[in-house]
Amino acid sequence: MKWYLIFFLPIFLFTQETPKVQQFHDTPYQAQWDINWSPYAGGEDILFVHRSLERMEGYLVALSPVYSSQAPSARFWRFSELFFGWLPVNAIAMTAQHEVFGHGYRIRDISNGTKVLGYSFKTPPPYGPGGAATYYDLGNTITTTQESAIAIAGVESTAILANLTKFKWLSSNYIDPRQVILYLLSQHDLNLYIGTLNLDNEDLSGHDIFDYVKSLNYTYTNNFISKARLRSLSWINLADPFTYYSAYAWFNYILTGKETPIPMIPIYDWGYLPTFRLGLTPFGPELFFENYLLKGDSPIYFYLTGGAQSQNRYGGFGLWAPKIWSKNKWFLGCRFDAWRQPKLLLKPGKVPFDEINFSEKPNKEDPNYPYNEQHEMQMGAAGSLIIAYQSKVGFEAELGYKSAGFLPGYSLKALPTIRLSYCLIF
Repeated sequence: MKWYLIFFLPIFLFTQETPKVQQFHDTPYQAQWDINWSPYAGGEDILFVHRSLERMEGYLVALSPVYSSQAPSARFWRFSELFFGWLPVNAIAMTAQHEVFGHGYRIRDISNGTKVLGYSFKTPPPYGPGGAATYYDLGNTITTTQESAIAIAGVESTAILANLTKFKWLSSNYIDPRQVILYLLSQHDLNLYIGTLNLDNEDLSGHDIFDYVKSLNYTYTNNFISKARLRSLSWINLADPFTYYSAYAWFNYILTGKETPIPMIPIYDWGYLPTFRLGLTPFGPELFFENYLLKGDSPIYFYLTGGAQSQNRYGGFGLWAPKIWSKNKWFLGCRFDAWRQPKLLLKPGKVPFDEINFSEKPNKEDPNYPYNEQHEMQMGAAGSLIIAYQSKVGFEAELGYKSAGFLPGYSLKALPTIRLSYCLIF
């Protein structure tokens, strides 16, 4: 019953003649399904529920001057709203993305005896320490590559959530202050996690990045990755203009009660913003050069990525353009990614995973995988067509195919891409 209310209450509330709340700028949100509930579907669903909660709050207090008043009491109310109300909501949302649609998705994708046993969530800040854990069983045939993929799946999924949030903001050209902490926690989940990494600490069981380093160094043995290198690379995540825009938008809402427009670099009729960030793969770290174009309410995202680890060099590029052609209320778009990367080692090595002694340093003279397998490269691509109908209520379908290889938010295997969405502009 509660899911029924979450799904349909926005239609009831926002198709009625209700007072217009000034700081809300409408943009499409989606309730989405795809295979194994990937970070893309999970991220869209989290943002849809989040927006529904925002609209419910706005509906209840729309007649109050608290949103527009400059009085100290109104500003204190807005600060309290963001800190005591939306901070825990955003922390729970980011944590659910990290665990359920991050680690949980990758485990569901690998399957073959590997399965989720459950999740545990701690009370979110400011009422508790926050955080969560995913409990799972390893199958008999799991490999160090797959364990690396599971370890990084949480930060992989939160980077996708941050990207989806930016798309919502760009579509309306305004930053939603209630989503600012959600964005900052998601965008900087990886560098914050790396910041807590201490390889000399004896109690790092369950630390995603520590597990990643162990598995990666047992897979690729020419050169081992170090915590110092990861920390130095993670600083690039600060080269993100949305981080600074969103921090300003948070304080601007407290002072004025309004959303903040997004400054962009003008290029003819387009707005443009570049960003940089670090990502992790089962074969090593990679750097993303991300680009956002905006014309009207139709953002376009494209990126270049590259990295090097253990004498392997890899890279790729991609494009996501949800609206490249329109007629009346119908839209066509596309998504395309291509890469050259080490072939994923998805068959057990010389020593089965459950027999590896990770407390010992990997033996370069007798690696678990022969060096020719460690350096075998492959090309791959993923492409899909997006069809959407958008009115107040609409739908979207994305259909395509991905070849074998690592692409954030996708299966490690070759698999069709099928995403179906219920859309609501609010």
